[in-house]
Amino acid sequence: MPNQWRRPLIGALAIYVVAASVFLVTGRGGSQDQLEPKNTGQTFNQGLYSLEFTTLDGVKTSFADYAGAPLIVNFFASWCTPCVKEMPDFQQLYERHGERFQILGLAVEGQRPARQIVELTGVTYPVGLDDSDLLVELGGVAMPTTVFISKQGELLESHSGVLTYSNLISRTEKLFSNE
Repeated sequence: MPNQWRRPLIGALAIYVVAASVFLVTGRGGSQDQLEPKNTGQTFNQGLYSLEFTTLDGVKTSFADYAGAPLIVNFFASWCTPCVKEMPDFQQLYERHGERFQILGLAVEGQRPARQIVELTGVTYPVGLDDSDLLVELGGVAMPTTVFISKQGELLESHSGVLTYSNLISRTEKLFSNE
């Protein structure tokens, strides 16, 4: 019988996808602490602040617009169930603690699905499109990924996996305590 290898391969791939999903949904994707950014001592107008993305309105902008305050960047996609699950927690963080730091959502897909998921989840914090592979550049290895950047523009942590509201509170207290 030709192609007898297909069925076991498809089964193994399905098991892998399920295991990876469970791993990320349980938050065990873990942190990839980035205590030293790619260019140590990054400051305004260089390093992370020079990274660009496009707003949902099609305007090219950069992280420099968020300089001067700690920044949380959450990468998401409509096809990523864990991403959609955590977006209301980011919204709650934005509503309750938005004066302490800024939150930016970046979709790793097109404008239309990004707008749909933003409307579905009720997100009101700024959202744009990752049209420059920022996810990879900032250390993301899976979806969702959340990046924490100091007010000086230093990459403090890149976390792949789901973050709940309580996880976000504890991380911001730890990472932004000196901000």
